[in-house]
Amino acid sequence: MRNKPLALLLALSCLAVDAACHADDYQLGQGVDLGNNFILSGYGSLVLDAPRPGPSAVSIDDLSLFVTGRVNQWVNPFAEIELSGVTLLQQGNAPHANGYLLAERLYNDAQVGEADTFRVGKMLSPVGDWNLIHAAPLVPTTTRPLTTYRGFSEYASGMAWLHQDSQGNMRDWQFYWQPAGEWFQRPDAIAARHYRDVWGGHVSWPMGLTDKVGISFQRGRLTATDGSYTLVGANGRKTFGALMLESEAIASKRLGNTALAHSHEWGLYGLADYSFTPRWHGLFEWEDYQDHLVDRHSRNTLLGVAYKPESSLVWKLEYVHQYGVSRDIPTGWTASISILF
Repeated sequence: MRNKPLALLLALSCLAVDAACHADDYQLGQGVDLGNNFILSGYGSLVLDAPRPGPSAVSIDDLSLFVTGRVNQWVNPFAEIELSGVTLLQQGNAPHANGYLLAERLYNDAQVGEADTFRVGKMLSPVGDWNLIHAAPLVPTTTRPLTTYRGFSEYASGMAWLHQDSQGNMRDWQFYWQPAGEWFQRPDAIAARHYRDVWGGHVSWPMGLTDKVGISFQRGRLTATDGSYTLVGANGRKTFGALMLESEAIASKRLGNTALAHSHEWGLYGLADYSFTPRWHGLFEWEDYQDHLVDRHSRNTLLGVAYKPESSLVWKLEYVHQYGVSRDIPTGWTASISILF
């Protein structure tokens, strides 16, 4: 078959849907009880991109399956298998992307205490907020800001210590260490940079039910150049009635033997999400990003609307205007439908 990754994950997704249909108490977004304390869940996102200039395309941006186990205090495995970047239809004669089947996450949690967890495996690194909750139905826009992924290692393959206050009144924190390279390394076509010897931490302070502020730190080496970097970041979210404001910022110092356009790399984005009704949201976003390999900034603004008929299903339509150097975010329209199951 021409696209084995797509066929395999679609087959697994069909099994999940069939299991959900036969579960009397199943609710969309809640997962399927597999028995023996294991849950099968996931999400999918279908995206229409219409860049200017460039060919329009319809693609499966993400199709992810989660398996979560709660066996005992010491054995609590989690696995995420993801199909990413599959072009279904495309304008013109440009080649279609067949997609990649990825081991996105694979780890075990040991509950050391009531609020503390020791994690071993491949996990998402806690830099900012978006990277930890990057599932398409849970984030406000289809277009992901560069600030939330480009300047640091999105993953940590090793070990981490997490502390989370169950009452939500005290700060939460996570510290992690990756002593070598990334497990199940993603292909170069979808990962512009690879990292090794990564370590860092994140501290977050809750400010109500959904509001928070956080600070991040990460240090590591780029695999291709052996150059090192030290990154600091901050993130925050504040709600004023129907208006939600969100922002993330990063700044890093780059060292190495290769030629650099800048010794620093930094990014800042801000988002305003206004709820006209519980189901309709208006979105405005602005970002400025400076890559350490490029002379000019990448600046973009976004206007969009999101429709949420229920919490597990989201339709989005947005227009992005790009200024300066386009780094993965072209000018144009994007529409998507995302679902948690």
